[in-house]
Amino acid sequence: PYRCPPGPYERASLVAAYCRQHKPRAKVLVLDANPDIVSKPALFRRAWAELYPGMVEYRPGHKVTAVDARTMTVQVELQDAVRGDVLNVLPPMRAGTIAVRSGLANTNGRWCAVDFQRFASTLSPDIHVLGDAIQAAPLMPKSAHMANAHAKVAAAAIVAELQGLAIDPQPMLTNTCYSYVAPQEAIHVASVHGYVPAEKTYRSVAGSGGVSAERSALEAQYARGWARAIWADTLGSAT
Repeated sequence: PYRCPPGPYERASLVAAYCRQHKPRAKVLVLDANPDIVSKPALFRRAWAELYPGMVEYRPGHKVTAVDARTMTVQVELQDAVRGDVLNVLPPMRAGTIAVRSGLANTNGRWCAVDFQRFASTLSPDIHVLGDAIQAAPLMPKSAHMANAHAKVAAAAIVAELQGLAIDPQPMLTNTCYSYVAPQEAIHVASVHGYVPAEKTYRSVAGSGGVSAERSALEAQYARGWARAIWADTLGSAT
């Protein structure tokens, strides 16, 4: 589980866009430890085939185990080593150092388990943990939009507790994630997640959300609007 599920595929798309213009003989190799593209797979594949034919090569089941910066080579588990002119490596991720050193990363030493109704640590209920630091609920992406939603649920619970009020028994979370596949074209995925008291976790709401029908310049415009809105909502001022 890494930050922003479609992020690596978006990055590969934009690197390919640069190479198509400036280095048309280049090849972009995507070495993915996962068995398949984990977010918007059909849309990414279509974009690569139509916008960058023969340039983007996706290799599933390629877990990088070591990097040699001197030779610009990556070692791949059960596969031949791969050399590149430019390497962009995503190391195994975990919650931040402060969470690990304080002992809050109590799930495999990587992620923080929380009470999902309040996003309070299961080890220290007066500490609230948000975003990609937590052990996520089923199908809950580690996205910026989702972290923003976590914060609102946690803040509402804190205010309720301080005022002696009941905490929302069934909070809801929304998620939207835009990905550029070209400088002026984007795609998105959206979802809604509801807290299930009997299971003490979140589940995706049936029939909610979905993915783009196709990439478009309009989606890119929406993505820029989303970015401005989420920054203003999170930081308190527009950028």
